[in-house]
Amino acid sequence: MPPLWGNFVGYADQDLLSFALLYSGGIRVPGYYHATQAIEKYLKALTLAIIDPDGQTETAANNRWLHTHDLTELAQRCTVQFPYYGTTEIAARLNRFSEFDQVARYPWTRQAHGNGFNSVDIPLLWDLIRRLRTDIPIRTDDYLLGMVVRGHHHGRPEAMINQHQLADFRLGSVALRRMFPDVHAIVRW
Repeated sequence: MPPLWGNFVGYADQDLLSFALLYSGGIRVPGYYHATQAIEKYLKALTLAIIDPDGQTETAANNRWLHTHDLTELAQRCTVQFPYYGTTEIAARLNRFSEFDQVARYPWTRQAHGNGFNSVDIPLLWDLIRRLRTDIPIRTDDYLLGMVVRGHHHGRPEAMINQHQLADFRLGSVALRRMFPDVHAIVRW
């Protein structure tokens, strides 16, 4: 049985692939929203993995903090084991990215930290996602990103994912590889 935090990894992978596909198609604002969502879900997965590494305790999943969208707050929960997420530089990035999440969904939101993402932030986004997905204790990477980058499921290529869905996300994988040629580095082979 996969760990409970694995659900967040799977959905974060979808958001990351959606970001790449939208961004490569010139649809920037919705793309940046998905990038923010990917960061949020990877942070939640990492936090749950710290609390319950095997991902078998359902009480960990019932914590109220799981409902927050505040990336800085989520990152703070990871600093016990990974101090990197509590640094001033990372907190500043996450504040801006959190703001973009709100601005993209609620147009009346005031911007306090800047404009969220822009193309200059793409390498910063990738550094953060690479770090998050590497720090999450994924043993067998049969999550969406792992399967589309590798091209198959670890044990049985036909298992665990609808083949039509996998084909749909391969387009996102192509876009992601164009943006981040080293995407294979965050996948467990």
